[in-house]
Amino acid sequence: MRAVRSVKVTTLADNAVYDSRLLGQFGFSGLLEIVDSGGRKHSVVFDTGRIKSALLYNMRALRLDLSQLECIILSHGHHDHTCATVELIRKAKRKVKVVVHPSIFYPRFVVEKGKRRYYGVPKGEGREDILRAGGEIVETTRPLEIMPGVLTSGEIKRVVPFERIIWKNFALIDGKQVKDKVPEDQAVFINVEKRGILVVSGCAHAGIINTLQCAIDVTKTKLYGFIGGTHLIRPKETRLKETLKKLREFDLKLVSPAHCTGHKSIAAINQAFPKAFVLNYAGRTIDTARKLKDPVF
Repeated sequence: MRAVRSVKVTTLADNAVYDSRLLGQFGFSGLLEIVDSGGRKHSVVFDTGRIKSALLYNMRALRLDLSQLECIILSHGHHDHTCATVELIRKAKRKVKVVVHPSIFYPRFVVEKGKRRYYGVPKGEGREDILRAGGEIVETTRPLEIMPGVLTSGEIKRVVPFERIIWKNFALIDGKQVKDKVPEDQAVFINVEKRGILVVSGCAHAGIINTLQCAIDVTKTKLYGFIGGTHLIRPKETRLKETLKKLREFDLKLVSPAHCTGHKSIAAINQAFPKAFVLNYAGRTIDTARKLKDPVF
């Protein structure tokens, strides 16, 4: 797999916020600014958050220019990752590809006190809305190379027993109510020269261990680290311990959990990886262009 020279990841939306100029939200979005092997710059957005006004506010505060945005990758079809896709497409001065799994637009909901509460892709951000805004939808269940050195995971094999989905949310598929196992959950894998694979995840509904193993299996390259959600917000003690044990086996140099990881799990990961850990929050920038001996944030 070819490598890129560097990638700078700026968190646009996250639960936590450090800079008083910015807004937090329960959602995730990241801007990936990539320098390819030829020195050309590329702009990719991974997920588009839950509150579009907060996301757009943060972009203005950070003075980010998305006019050259090439691609939006949506990790899965929940409302905290898909709220501003159309708005970002409209900011671009070029055709924007939107890479998704075919099942991303299924209606999703949770049943509370006998009533459905919708939490799928928000109104105004669906398939037809994206097309009307000028986006090009690319649907795939398999890994897709966005550019040399950058590819999506495609469907992630779920082989780790303690990462199975046990929640009771639902999806409507062909008019039938079924448990929402989030089959479309995907991550992005970036091969950074002299470092290895950087994984960016949305919620990691497939499991962060399954996701990292998928990165190795698909790229045949060593891991460098990961940024993003881990879906460990309210884990059982056994799952958290097993996750930390498995994470140690990957020899990660960068560990930056975000969004749905939760304070307890973030603290545990920090303790387990004191040198590799980087606290994430809206406005955080992690740049692999820094020298290997220097921190990347």
